[in-house]
Amino acid sequence: MTASLCIIPAAGEVSLDIIQPSADETHFAEMRDLYVYGSFANTGDPVDVRVRIYNPDGEIIRTLQSQVDMNGETPSSSVDMGLVPENLQWGDILAVEAITEPYGYANGGNKVLVSKKWGYYLALVQGGVTKNSSGMYSEADDNGNLIPYSEDLTAGVYRIVVDVLDKNGNNIRFINGTGEQVDSIELPISFGLTHASLGMFRPDQNRENVISYARLNDLRSYIDWFPGYFQISGGSAGYQIPAIWQPNNGIEVVNSLEGTILDTSGSAENTLLMYNLGSSSTTVQVELAQILLAGLEDSDKTTYTYYDTGEISYAWIDVDDGISKTLCGVLTRYPDISDPDFRVIYTRADSSEDPISPNTVSLLPNLTKSVDTSPYDVTVIRGEYLALYGLTRPITTTLSDAGTPYRFTVDDQILRFTYTCGDAEYTFEGLLTRVFVNPDGSLYPATNTNYEFGHVFTAEDTANMSVGTCTYEVKGYDANGRYVENTRTNITITVLPEEAEPQACMLPLSILIAVLTIGCSVIIIRKL
Repeated sequence: MTASLCIIPAAGEVSLDIIQPSADETHFAEMRDLYVYGSFANTGDPVDVRVRIYNPDGEIIRTLQSQVDMNGETPSSSVDMGLVPENLQWGDILAVEAITEPYGYANGGNKVLVSKKWGYYLALVQGGVTKNSSGMYSEADDNGNLIPYSEDLTAGVYRIVVDVLDKNGNNIRFINGTGEQVDSIELPISFGLTHASLGMFRPDQNRENVISYARLNDLRSYIDWFPGYFQISGGSAGYQIPAIWQPNNGIEVVNSLEGTILDTSGSAENTLLMYNLGSSSTTVQVELAQILLAGLEDSDKTTYTYYDTGEISYAWIDVDDGISKTLCGVLTRYPDISDPDFRVIYTRADSSEDPISPNTVSLLPNLTKSVDTSPYDVTVIRGEYLALYGLTRPITTTLSDAGTPYRFTVDDQILRFTYTCGDAEYTFEGLLTRVFVNPDGSLYPATNTNYEFGHVFTAEDTANMSVGTCTYEVKGYDANGRYVENTRTNITITVLPEEAEPQACMLPLSILIAVLTIGCSVIIIRKL
C-alpha cells in the first residue's frame, strides 16, 4: 500500500496510536458510525492526521483528513460549536462533528480533529445510520464539490488505516504505541450481528458486572465513546449530541435500518441486567425502548438477568445475634417464559421491629433486621414490619416520543399487586427507591427504579394478622389497573405471637428429658 508513496522522517517527533476502537469493541452493528480516537503528540512542524477505511474488497471508501493550523491543531475557527446543544457542552473542547472546513459542514471528509492541548486526535467515520438526518454524509472531489457517500458500512470485515501527512501532503513516519517507527497503523473492524450486555453504569460495581458479564459470555459492551458523545480522560471537558449518539446506540440493540444485510430487527439479541433502571436513563429510554418497540420483550433472543438477592451487596445487623452480616448477589437469569408466574420474581424478605419504608431499600449497613433469601415462605412476629423485595418482567407496551431521536418513554409496566388470603387483602403499588451510600457516608436516592418493588406489611398490618400460616395469592396489574397474565404466584406467611421464643425453650426441655431418662431424683433447670 505504501510502496509508491514518498515517506520522509518527521522534522520533529510525532507519536500516534489508536485507542478506540478498543480491542473488545471492533465489531459493530451494520451502518454504525464510529470514532477513531487515539493519542497524539508532535514536537515539530505541523502535521495532519489522515484516516482511511477499506471495504471488504480492499477499496478505499472513506478518506478523512484534518486541517491543522500553524500551531499544529484544529483551529476553533474551523468548528461551529453552535451545532452542539449549548447545555450539553462542558469545559473547553471542540466537537469533531461540528468541523466546517474545508468545504463546509456537509463534508464528511473533514471530520478529523487534532488537539495538541489535550494530546489526542479524533475522527468521525460515518456508516449510514444518520445519513438522512446529519446533513454531512458526503465527501469532496478534487474540485471541492460534495458527493454523497455511495456505500454504507454493512456486513463484512473492513480496515482502518491511520497515517500522518506534512503540509505538502507527504507521508511522515511516526512512533506508534509500542515505540516503533512506522508509516501507518492498521486495525481490522467488522460489521454485522451484535449481542450486547446492557445495563446501568451506576453504581460502579454494577458497571463492572455488566462489562464482566460481556467478557465472560463473548458479548458486546459499550465502553468506547459513541459518536456524538465524547469527553477527555477524567471528564473535565466534553460534549453530547443526542441526535447522533442515540441512533448509534439504538441500532446496536435493535437495527431496523433499511439496507442492512444480516442485522435486522428479527435477528436482534440482547442481555439486560435489571438493576437500578432509572426512568429517564439511557438503558431504559434508548436501549430497552428498542426491544419494546420491536416487540421482543418476550423473545428467546432477549435475556434478562438480576441479582438473586436483589442487591449487588447487602449489609445489616442481624436481629438474633447482633452480628454484622453481608449478602452478595449472584447474577441470575430470569425464569423461562414457560413458567406460569414468570413475570414476577421475589428475591428477599426483610423483617424488623424498626420501621421499613415502602418501596425503599436502604443500603446503610447499620440497620437491625432479619433477612430471608427464601421469600416465598417467610416468618414474621406479630407487630414487626415485613418487606418483600422483587422484580417484574417488561410487558408489551406503547412508547411515547421523549423528544430526541431513538429516545422514548416507556408507557406501561407492572405497577400494582394484590395479596389475598381468605377475607384479607393487601394492595401495594409503585416503583422502588434505592438509597445508596457514598464513600464519605452521605446518602443519595435512586428513585423510581423500574421493574423493581418493595412491598411492606407494616407493624399494624402484621399485628392484625392471625397467628399461624396463610398462603397469599399474588396478582400483578399494569399502570391502567389491568390484570397482567403470568403474574399469579403464592407467598406463604407464617405469623408468630409476639412472646414466642421457641429456640430459647428448646434447650431446657431437652435437658429435662435427658435427666429424667437417667433417673435423677433432683432436677434443676436454669432457663438460658
